[in-house]
Amino acid sequence: MNQKKQKISLVGVGRVGSTLALTILMKGLAQELVLVGENNHRAQGEAYDLIHASSFAHPIEIYAGPIEATSHSDIIVVSASVPMTNMKNRLDLGVGNAALFRNLIPQLSQLSPEAIFIIITNPVDIMTYYTIRLSNFPPSRVMGTGTLIDSGRFRSLLGLYSGIHSEDIHAYILGEHGDSEFPVLSLADFGGMGMEHSLPVCRKTCPLKNLTEVFEEAKDGGMLVYRHKGYTNHAIALATSTLIEAIFNDSGRILPVSTLIEGYLGVTDVCLSMPVVLGREGILKIIELNMNEKEQAAFRSSAAVLKKATQEMGIEKNMSEQRKPTE
Repeated sequence: MNQKKQKISLVGVGRVGSTLALTILMKGLAQELVLVGENNHRAQGEAYDLIHASSFAHPIEIYAGPIEATSHSDIIVVSASVPMTNMKNRLDLGVGNAALFRNLIPQLSQLSPEAIFIIITNPVDIMTYYTIRLSNFPPSRVMGTGTLIDSGRFRSLLGLYSGIHSEDIHAYILGEHGDSEFPVLSLADFGGMGMEHSLPVCRKTCPLKNLTEVFEEAKDGGMLVYRHKGYTNHAIALATSTLIEAIFNDSGRILPVSTLIEGYLGVTDVCLSMPVVLGREGILKIIELNMNEKEQAAFRSSAAVLKKATQEMGIEKNMSEQRKPTE
């Protein structure tokens, strides 16, 4: 990765992309920030606004441009998506976004052959898998935001209902970023104390809820926000900036992201979320948790859901056609 000048390209400058751009500016995560949107006029407007804001944050070179402007990026974040009109679940976006990626990813990977991809576009696990196949990048340099945001929602709600600071609660939601995701309650803890069966309550300021109820609330969190305001942007932008920060700082942080699974618990050739160690080269290691039998079954079930959805979307067929030699 280029160490002299950290360059981030954001492909997709809707509500998520623009919020992420502001977050990158506020945190000073790069020296160069490129905005690429379907509507270049709007992307240019976002760039102007961010340039004006930079005097209150960090000096960053910010500009909008065509896809060619992403050349030699260190990190490419893809949030571009077809419209989310009347979306019932994230898998509904699969066919349209797969077509979008068939055009975007080969170009982006050729322009920045050493980049790390961070995928936000839903269904994020399938789009992460497709990005690996379309780019021919090593899986360590392609990740999806996955259940990082679900785990964050879970921890924030556990903190809300217990009175314990969310940073001192360790609890993962893993698997698909979607309906088949599951909580790893057997390994959830606060202050070294397990909390598989009960939620500790230090302040009785909120209604008492059990862990399963809190998980269900976290699982529905994205759709809850979507139903109320039509989109999500703040939490996913901060989650993504956390990944960028971990990579550029070579921090070794352990965070749950969507990554290619090859052989864990008998699951292979599918992307879904597991805790990984992040550093300057991307995913340094996948943490293979010692989950109980129920959680292992949920992991396999989630993988099966994603495999089936990938096949139904015709993604595997499209990849095999792209690999055919030109006659």
